[in-house]
Amino acid sequence: MSVTRRALPSGKVTWRARIFFEHRVIAEKSFPRKTDAKRWEADQLVKLQSGTWIDPTRGRMSFEVLAEEWQGSRQHLAVRSQETTQFPLDSYINPGLGRLPISAISATDVERVLTSMTVRGLATATRRRVLSVIRLVLDYAVRDRRISANVARSIPLPKGTTKREPHWLRAEQLGKLADAMPPNCRPVVLFLGLAGCRFSEMCALRVDDVVQTPHGLGVRIHRAAPQSKRTSGAVFGPTKTHQTRTVPVPPTLETYVRERIDTAPAGSYLFPSPTGAIWTNTNFRVRSRWTETTQSVGLAGTTIHDLRHTAASLLIAAGADVKAVQMILGHATATMTMDLYGHLFSEAPWVAMERMPLFPDPPSAPGPTPSARSI
Repeated sequence: MSVTRRALPSGKVTWRARIFFEHRVIAEKSFPRKTDAKRWEADQLVKLQSGTWIDPTRGRMSFEVLAEEWQGSRQHLAVRSQETTQFPLDSYINPGLGRLPISAISATDVERVLTSMTVRGLATATRRRVLSVIRLVLDYAVRDRRISANVARSIPLPKGTTKREPHWLRAEQLGKLADAMPPNCRPVVLFLGLAGCRFSEMCALRVDDVVQTPHGLGVRIHRAAPQSKRTSGAVFGPTKTHQTRTVPVPPTLETYVRERIDTAPAGSYLFPSPTGAIWTNTNFRVRSRWTETTQSVGLAGTTIHDLRHTAASLLIAAGADVKAVQMILGHATATMTMDLYGHLFSEAPWVAMERMPLFPDPPSAPGPTPSARSI
């Protein structure tokens, strides 16, 4: 019999339930009532027979230790990807959940972390990222049979504006911005604004990556060098989609690229910094005086990533189809391209508006409202 009576020295009686598997005790628990012990025993046996039983001792690990183990299982990912999840763990998650046993974490505990972030005024995107990381860590525990369910999956992602709307420049604005840049920065701005590569992909390009195709000059994009948040240096790794693609060299940069091939030693960066080293986001912003330069040409608030959106809009305006834009930008799917830029492909809204009826006397704009003193 697996439920036994125990008399404590104090005279109190408890009932201990034990679960046996292959002639050894795999779980035990004491109850003040025999009925409760029997009920727990029956529940554990059902789970054991159905294959859903979880060893309760494995859920005693703290969330912080589990998160560290989970991060260790992701060493195959790029360093930047690991840093992207480590930052929310260190800054927001571990201070609230780190010391709790994973089996004791409730949905309320997770919501408390998100609520504290809301009180601090943190952005919706940050709170969504934090919840996503908590989900991933607890998913890891479920797969490893340390807990039976992921309580964070029952919490909906915070609603609200999660990302800035894509912003792009007109061709004349791109030219004006490029002309205002220092000599070493101008080719970078034109390449990003016309070829649409990610900044980290542009940084990693070398003269050896330039290829002559049957259709013209191109660059083979097969790696990226994002800036590490921890060391601030460039970290080489695969592209975001882990795929290689060949992007046509914009005609306005063909002369620059050919001169670079002819004069630069093998292995040199195609778009080097003034010292010949690799660009980083921080270094480029400093060298180009990005904030001051964009303000001086009337483009305050423009980001480096907006140049990628600019390339997409210019490609679409030039007649490129969805697959061509997807290939050049390096999106994983054409659906992603359509989600971001689908409204630029369709002329239907403008055609429909042009067919709306015209009225002979269009209303005029109202003039300034007279002040009480002038009356």
